[in-house]
Amino acid sequence: MSLLTLVRHGQASFAHDRYDQLSERGFAQARALGDWASATSMKWGAVRHGPRRRQADTAAGFALNGARTAGLRLDDGLDEFAEGEEILDAAAVLFGRPMRGPEAPPRAEQLRCYEAAYQAWARGEAEITGRESYRAFRSRVSQWLDELTAEGDATGGQRIVAVTSAGVISALVCDVLGLPDAQWTAMVRVISNASLTEVLYSTGRCGLRSFNGTGHLPRGLDSAI
Repeated sequence: MSLLTLVRHGQASFAHDRYDQLSERGFAQARALGDWASATSMKWGAVRHGPRRRQADTAAGFALNGARTAGLRLDDGLDEFAEGEEILDAAAVLFGRPMRGPEAPPRAEQLRCYEAAYQAWARGEAEITGRESYRAFRSRVSQWLDELTAEGDATGGQRIVAVTSAGVISALVCDVLGLPDAQWTAMVRVISNASLTEVLYSTGRCGLRSFNGTGHLPRGLDSAI
């Protein structure tokens, strides 16, 4: 069997002008990943990561401190469905009010509207400007998994690390478990930053080994946003 370890990026900069950058807490989470990875006896191949800065910086943290990896590898298939500010802009259209800047609502309401926007997008009731549809997103992620498991068929025993985002991890878990679309939105909002989700796979088979684990992080460094 081969093992795919899905890592969510560290905390990004929610509600800032640019979501795609790790916060101070996010960098601490990335360093904690590196501490954990270097303390294990596991030997991984290249650490794959999506094209976003938060994903690349988290992957770099994972490979820090001498973790036994074959380096870093950019993998566009691990890209998230949208950026935080793009989802907030979709929420502004959906609710007819600003979601960023000085006129933004309090954070709790902002988060509620943020979740409502990507849920509406997943149902086909809203668009995220410049981004693919939910169906296209799910198809892309499914294709990524199919290609990865096909690679594993020939070699077996691989140990793959993939640093990505909550939407991609949720989509992969839904594919592995055969869950309906409604479960995708339920999982997105609970996946913690710098968490680990493990998938075992071999020829024609995939199984979920663990989901959203944060036991490798020091106390206080787990966070969903």
